[in-house]
Amino acid sequence: MAETMRAAILTGRRRIQVEDVPRPSPAAGWVLMNVEACGICGSDLRYYEGENPWSLHTLGYHKPLPERMVLGHELAGVIAEVGPGGDPSRVGERIVALCFLVCGKCPSCLRGDPQLCPNTQHLGHGAGFDDWDLNPGGYADYCLLWEAGAVPLPETISFDDATFLDGLAVAVHAVKRSRVGEGDHCLVLGCGPIGLLCAQVAAARGARVIATETSPCARGHAERLIPGRVLDPACADVAAVALEATSNFGVQAVIDTTGKLSAQEAGIACLAPAGGMVFLAGPAEGLPLGLKQIAGERWYSTSANFDPPEVNEAIDLLAAARVRLDGLVTHRFPLEQAAEALDVMARKAETGAYKIIIRP
Repeated sequence: MAETMRAAILTGRRRIQVEDVPRPSPAAGWVLMNVEACGICGSDLRYYEGENPWSLHTLGYHKPLPERMVLGHELAGVIAEVGPGGDPSRVGERIVALCFLVCGKCPSCLRGDPQLCPNTQHLGHGAGFDDWDLNPGGYADYCLLWEAGAVPLPETISFDDATFLDGLAVAVHAVKRSRVGEGDHCLVLGCGPIGLLCAQVAAARGARVIATETSPCARGHAERLIPGRVLDPACADVAAVALEATSNFGVQAVIDTTGKLSAQEAGIACLAPAGGMVFLAGPAEGLPLGLKQIAGERWYSTSANFDPPEVNEAIDLLAAARVRLDGLVTHRFPLEQAAEALDVMARKAETGAYKIIIRP
């Protein structure tokens, strides 16, 4: 193996450059992944714009970004090297990255909520690598990964499809948090990749799904893949449609992926007694949550990341074709064009981008 590798490094707001950097060697308990594919997530765009969505959604405050970080947490590839004491038979194994490692000692970890660990090391998020010269991520030829996070990838799942598994695990966690069950009605607001996956996971759990999406491109994907009704909120009264579908009882679960006030107000307006609303993009400023909205034991919560075993649930759903991804990858870029790939995603209304994959 070469002693250097390429990495697309974020050095400031909208500043990303591909550099040759030393190829790292894995320590004990770690492996080195040869990255075959890495998806661009919506959170990557927020880092590109100078935000820190991981700290905002997990810790509740903005944590300054590292001076040099490699984006990308939706990565899949092959084990190229194992650290001292590691299993050499794993070299060459196809894997998907479980991209975060928790401390196991904090109150959140000890109570069974590892997804809320404030001490997380998180690939592509600049979290937990403060003493490293370069915060690792998937926009690179190689990426260090803790051995327990090197999750075996079935041969039936391509590397491109495997880049959806992190988002699919996020969707599994959000749908479970919503408590939606068989026969329940579930309203999913927004059908970007995470919303589309949430809708499919809810349907796989037996829920009757209603989804919304303003973008014609994303709505087209949703209409193909969601076994339920897909609405354009610009043309339909979402709350009225949901209430009519439930004989005015309301939906048992609302999952919001938009972060938009108008969408969230529609979800609140049709939430059934004892129903729950889960925010994946965060409640919008000015969201009304008074007594009227919480009466009847209605409840509201965010959903952050996922519990590590849920990545295996995601793999099972994909391997069993209970979640479909056909036609969702609209663009592929080489590593040298990482900045262009992010710009194309940022202009998705013009470019028609839905899911973009970087292939180092």
